[in-house]
Amino acid sequence: AADRAFCRPPRRPLAALAALVALLAVGAGALLDLRPPAPRPADAPAGEFSAGRAYPHVQHVAGRTHAAGSPANDAVRAHLEAVLRGLGLETEVQDTVAEEAGQLSGAAGGATLARVRNVVARLPGTGPTGTVFLVAHYDAVQTGPGGNDDGAGVATILEVARALTNGPRPRNDVVFVLTDAEEACLCGASAFAADHPLAAGKGVVLNLEARGRTGPVIMFETSPENAALVDVFGRAAPHPVGTSFAVEVYRALPNDTDFTAFLDEGFVGLNSAYLDGGAIYHTPLDTPTSMDRASLQHHGDNALGLAREFGRIDLGDLRAGHDATYFPVPGGLARYPGWLVLPMALLALAGVVVLCWLARRRGRVTGGRLAAGFALTLVPIVVAPVGAQLLWAAITAIRPGYAELLDPYRPTWYRLAVLALAAAVLFAWYALTRRRVGPAALAIGGLGWLALLGVLLAILVPGGAYLATLPALAGAIAGLVAVATRLDGPLPVIAVTLAGAVGVVVLLPTVVLLFPALGMAMGGVAALFAVLLGLAALPVVDLLHPEAGGQRGMVAVRARRLGALPAGAAALAAVVFAGVGLAVDRFDA
Repeated sequence: AADRAFCRPPRRPLAALAALVALLAVGAGALLDLRPPAPRPADAPAGEFSAGRAYPHVQHVAGRTHAAGSPANDAVRAHLEAVLRGLGLETEVQDTVAEEAGQLSGAAGGATLARVRNVVARLPGTGPTGTVFLVAHYDAVQTGPGGNDDGAGVATILEVARALTNGPRPRNDVVFVLTDAEEACLCGASAFAADHPLAAGKGVVLNLEARGRTGPVIMFETSPENAALVDVFGRAAPHPVGTSFAVEVYRALPNDTDFTAFLDEGFVGLNSAYLDGGAIYHTPLDTPTSMDRASLQHHGDNALGLAREFGRIDLGDLRAGHDATYFPVPGGLARYPGWLVLPMALLALAGVVVLCWLARRRGRVTGGRLAAGFALTLVPIVVAPVGAQLLWAAITAIRPGYAELLDPYRPTWYRLAVLALAAAVLFAWYALTRRRVGPAALAIGGLGWLALLGVLLAILVPGGAYLATLPALAGAIAGLVAVATRLDGPLPVIAVTLAGAVGVVVLLPTVVLLFPALGMAMGGVAALFAVLLGLAALPVVDLLHPEAGGQRGMVAVRARRLGALPAGAAALAAVVFAGVGLAVDRFDA
């Protein structure tokens, strides 16, 4: 029988090992780059942000619950005023009554009003072209002290203010806005953005939030036409983590922060938060001791870097006329203009069509096998997310208390179970269909779905199109190289490994970040993107199997058994990970 694979290296086990090691190394680099930086000690240089210096402010702010209007909140405000005045900043309290901003899902009908007392401090610039606003809220929910939400943001701003006053004065004015009554109604931010004299000229807003206790700080929301803002973020934030896909998703959700009030008044800016450890969110466990100081350092490094850069540049026009597509890569932030999104998606689709034509012409596939490969590839795309949701339904049936939480207290084992389940579905599907349909037809079918999804996203959710377009384009190019060159040479293996590496860099961070962003209740979304990653790397997955074509009798039986090993191992891992999750994440007193 004719060989139907993209590559047939003479030393197949060695090629498989090399390709897997390469992809694992790329994946490790992508994940390590997401980690927050190590917290700096209190004796760090004066011009740097220090989590060691910022953390005592967290303790002052979140020593006890301090809802808006409470005596405890008055004490917090007095501390903030003292610190900012001690830095020599022009400091005042905006004391007024304000109305709700945004569309809070829990608000009652009619207007929500609150008396707010915002703490506002100004660092005058040497030749202002505009104003940079650093914003966080100092109130907390009634049910918890708010160590992370938003003690982290407040402490970050106080330490950034100290660092800025210990260096050269910025060109632009920098205004520190510590808002009141965010948890109740966003009323403090609404009052400042709509009525305060310092807000009259608008400007760029950097809002700092937290919805957990740990993890990287993600820039998850921007004002419209964000390309110029994203460019500054990519070059000035020391640890830029953010994706245009997250911005698209957040814009579609009914969620609000103080940033909403500024957007409503025409400001531009960026909204950032760390999200992992969501079980403590808005609970009595949101204490200073729950905080991961590496996440606090991440907040501070980025806020200080952005404040300095926005404080330096001309703020005359930060609306670029279009949104950027961007995503994290090892060492920085990849970005390109939004007007390229649809042309790139169409180019990827055209590349897959050309690959189909060339693969048929070279005898690697037939039209019937191509059609079968395309149709059958839909199976793991559907089954893996559904399986992940069923797995979580089974776990919550065993442990009903999870239904009350954003995420389990120790979610890592459950996340690994979802990923293992997605891998099991993909490997089992591939082992069952590979012999009859052929590796090349299945690989092209996977690229076809990625390319079509890329076009669909480019039309409906442009900021997320890169997740499918770039792996599809890389896979199409690799497939063309593999089909056009010697089947048993090194070039096909190198080409498909490089294409798989593109898929890993683009999709793996998204899979990892989706878990804390959406919670285990929507683990099926992460499973879907995990399957898309598997489809992008399918020719490398094929190297784990015996050579395709021609086996008969016991040789064929042995080949099928070897092909079933990855699926069996992944399925077993899913069960073990779920069991360990149940064992280690029991509810205590």
